[in-house]
Amino acid sequence: MIAVFAFLVVATLITIWAERRVIGRMQNRPGPNRAGPYGLLQSLMDGIKLALKEDIVPRGVGHGAVLAGPGGRRHPRRFISLAIIPFGPEVSIAGVHTPLQLSDLPVGVLLVLAMSSIGVYGIVLAGWSSASPYALSSAALRSSAQVISYEIAMGLSFVPVFLYAGSLSTTAIVNAPGARHGVHDRRGPSCTTRRGT
Repeated sequence: MIAVFAFLVVATLITIWAERRVIGRMQNRPGPNRAGPYGLLQSLMDGIKLALKEDIVPRGVGHGAVLAGPGGRRHPRRFISLAIIPFGPEVSIAGVHTPLQLSDLPVGVLLVLAMSSIGVYGIVLAGWSSASPYALSSAALRSSAQVISYEIAMGLSFVPVFLYAGSLSTTAIVNAPGARHGVHDRRGPSCTTRRGT
């Protein structure tokens, strides 16, 4: 799990750097070039600045809810979702067969959907902890309704994948017939023709 975390951190830093360089070229400016060689450490410096910023907590609010609200929208659910993603086939190292996946759950995609919906609690807690009826009703509840409506559409978009693969397991979806070479039967996986009948 630590190796996956380290890979994701480095990949995020490089991706942000590349995006800033491309956007800088599009806007006819150099982009990040101050921190480190070619600006490679700019994202790291931004992360350090974000971690060291002062937390401002208004008077008369619940400190536990203020801290728990944004925390519910952050990292744990993302790492749990990464546990079921197959990063590659099974490899053999010194005779030990190891799948490049932390866990192969039979309902793995439902775990991803469940982890993505936990973020709604963070939005509601953030609005509730502000001790303001306007922040709770107009901002938090509207944002929660918006997130839930997007999750319904996202969940429905998974249904054709489940029907085609015949499973909710991420490994079974990746190994579904036709997934490797892009060969798809237009009639679907359950339609077969019988000759002589």
